[in-house]
Amino acid sequence: MKTLPQIWNEFVNAGRVDDVCSLYAEDARLLATFAPLPVDNESGIRAYFEGFTSRTGAGVSFDVDGSRRQEVSGHVFLYTGTYTFYHGEDKERQEFPARYSFLVDESAEPKILHHHSSLIPAG
Repeated sequence: MKTLPQIWNEFVNAGRVDDVCSLYAEDARLLATFAPLPVDNESGIRAYFEGFTSRTGAGVSFDVDGSRRQEVSGHVFLYTGTYTFYHGEDKERQEFPARYSFLVDESAEPKILHHHSSLIPAG
């Protein structure tokens, strides 16, 4: 069975913005990699992912090593790890390594409650 972050990854890579948005709880907070302020509503989440997926060759790949799932309470789990955002084609491709955390309610209809993503500092 796929985890919600894995499903999120598939939807982002396919440019399925409606489906990406459907994974977030109504009161979810997104601390997005490329946004200066927190996003606290569906229209903001939609605008963020519409902007990202509209770029040529845009996508994200999860780094399997180091990803972790921790139980917070009965049906709430914290997923953490690293992934790489990318866009562009061939020699023009740009990559942006980032770290993430997804707080997910895995009850009857799983939803992302909180999603934080930030670039990994050079160093």
